[in-house]
Amino acid sequence: MSEQVYYKSKRQQKIELGKLEQKAFLLEKAKEAKEAPIKERWENAQLQAATWQSVLDHAVELYNTHKDELEEEVITETEKQIEARQTQIKEFLMTEKDIYLEAMGIQAD
Repeated sequence: MSEQVYYKSKRQQKIELGKLEQKAFLLEKAKEAKEAPIKERWENAQLQAATWQSVLDHAVELYNTHKDELEEEVITETEKQIEARQTQIKEFLMTEKDIYLEAMGIQAD
């Protein structure tokens, strides 16, 4: 017949609780360490997209300032290029978002 302990002293309960809290803390730290590079990549991608958008906005501002001096053909081509760059920025950001969500194990809508 095996001996089973049905009663634990307050000290023993406190020790077991401390071990459980320590384990939970270490698991959380490991999770944070795993997620840190994923979050950093996503933050860098957002910063890069914002930088590109800022540069594009400045270029569009210059374009709009001098638009009346340009030929119609140049205007049409420039506007196509502006739209293409906007699309590239959006696609880059959406791709990076998908990578982030997948790496974090989050379901995308």
